[in-house]
Amino acid sequence: MLTEKLKKFTAVILLFSLIFSLAGCSVNQHEAKYKTYIESLITANYIGISKDYIRATGASEDDAEALYLQNASRLANNLSAYYDLDISGDHVLAPEMFELAKKIYSKTRFSVGDAYKENEVYYVDVTINPINILNQTDAEVREYVDNFNTRVASGEFNNYEREKYENEFARGIMDILSKASDNIEYKDPVTLKVRILTNDDSFYISDDDFRAIDAAILSTTAVSDPSETTESSEESSDEASEETTEE
Repeated sequence: MLTEKLKKFTAVILLFSLIFSLAGCSVNQHEAKYKTYIESLITANYIGISKDYIRATGASEDDAEALYLQNASRLANNLSAYYDLDISGDHVLAPEMFELAKKIYSKTRFSVGDAYKENEVYYVDVTINPINILNQTDAEVREYVDNFNTRVASGEFNNYEREKYENEFARGIMDILSKASDNIEYKDPVTLKVRILTNDDSFYISDDDFRAIDAAILSTTAVSDPSETTESSEESSDEASEETTEE
């Protein structure tokens, strides 16, 4: 019986982006704080640098670390789901995928412009170079899967237990991603106009704007639909921040 080994990534990434709820810090006349807040939100979620985020929101170091680790864990789970890797219970591959996710997010490339005002509303432009590792590795992954299918057809894995078979497949995919993560490619930059929302003594950005940022960080637009041609055989085997008030 055949099963698809690659899944569409877009829907999976959307599921975890919807988990985020956004909070801000107290309103201040200094517009630079809007810029700092957006920068700190991105670095805390994707790069694991949380000093400014903690200062802006009043979150604890533990909370900021948990935020980052949860985000990396979601990417690891999404990558596993995208490539249909059954490694969640493996004490070697699962931690390696988690570290790989952290490494990929560490390549996040963005810049935040100064806040500006239009019709009494403040905006901040965020320019992001989307990480393109899925398309960057697409050809190599497809070649690997084709070769793996050939090995399956030849009977190489006939005596493998299911877990060993799955791990063999997963190892190859992860090696490809790991190698590519050393020299990440990016898509053309995109600029998002992010609105600063205010409410009493706090300011924040909308869920929709955060989802737009999240979607731009890692490109999930595939060159082609991998599920149409990529198969392998089985027969051989939140919260993004706490709502607080800045001191």
